[in-house]
Amino acid sequence: MNVKKSAISGEYLLGVMENNSVVVYRVYDNTKGALREVAEQENFEFDTNWNTRQFGAKICKQFGDGKQASVGCYNIRVQDSGSIEVWRTYDNTKAALREVAEKVGFEVDPKWNTQQFGSKLVDFLNGK
Repeated sequence: MNVKKSAISGEYLLGVMENNSVVVYRVYDNTKGALREVAEQENFEFDTNWNTRQFGAKICKQFGDGKQASVGCYNIRVQDSGSIEVWRTYDNTKAALREVAEKVGFEVDPKWNTQQFGSKLVDFLNGK
């Protein structure tokens, strides 16, 4: 399915698909903080002295194939350079949209459904 329109706001990527469904992803700037969230969620013991690359590689080995892992709503990937990328998908899209709207000062009409909300927020973020 193709993206009809999209916007980026800070760590968030919002997309309105061709069928008007809305997706929200968060690509973490604070990778180590995101890895801590994953570890705490899964009761995975970690060494606070691990650097981000060590931490991410160990999570990918424990919960994935060593190169990537999906843990709940988090996706972790070891890039070819060895750096770690973490992004989150949202099960509750409307709550994610509210989170973004609050950060950017976008006023929400409580009557909007998720598709309307997502479309209007993407337009707002793109300056339309």
